[in-house]
Amino acid sequence: MAASVETIEQQIQLWEQFLKDRDRESREQIILSYVALVKYIAGRLAIFFKGYYEMEDLISAGIPGLINAVDKYNPSRKVKFETFASIKIRGAILDWVRSFSWVPRSVYTESRRVEQAIASLEQSLGMSPEDEEVAGCLGVTIDEYRHMLEKIAPVTLFSLDSDRHQNPAADELDRDAGTESVLENITFEETKQELADGISRLPEKEKLVVSLYYYDGLSLKEIGKVLGVTESRVSQLHTQAVLRLRRILEACG
Repeated sequence: MAASVETIEQQIQLWEQFLKDRDRESREQIILSYVALVKYIAGRLAIFFKGYYEMEDLISAGIPGLINAVDKYNPSRKVKFETFASIKIRGAILDWVRSFSWVPRSVYTESRRVEQAIASLEQSLGMSPEDEEVAGCLGVTIDEYRHMLEKIAPVTLFSLDSDRHQNPAADELDRDAGTESVLENITFEETKQELADGISRLPEKEKLVVSLYYYDGLSLKEIGKVLGVTESRVSQLHTQAVLRLRRILEACG
């Protein structure tokens, strides 16, 4: 829903006051006005942590990211606050999850098994394997394979979640102008190109899931409606896509 003119004007005034005086009251009002953004991002991540964490836990974990974004935001860098804050909020949630070391070693092992099976079949077939082919390679049924994809879904969230793979805005805003490492920027540009090349090589449905989720900002439920499949199936397609992309990036590295 679009904000009213009055709301937009109030938001601008709040930012002007806060950036000028750094006063506590305007800071708190700005933070409260963006809580909905935290809820939105937590909702986009919640499906991957089904059975592990509740939505409320993820929202609570994202609030410090929002606060950090408000305190560090510099409008002179010409990046929208929502873009900057989204990176910080998502990072705060994933850092919070990482802090528990909650994923059993067996899940990482299973993730690697699936990844290696997909890579092996791609090499032997010369094309992306179907689910049934991956399941056969792993010696499991199609239902068991898809259950494996749901089980390892949280692990894949961390595979490509470097801020540099998502958007360089956060790092740029955290630095003073002109202090970026040239080598660092070249590395990011190369990685970005490798990632784009990798996405172009994905099967059509996986490519669409990645595009709609990361570039268009759709939730898995919304993507499911576009594709005519369940939210769980979209999660499985996302997991497969990330496993393929990780192998591509590792091969390039």
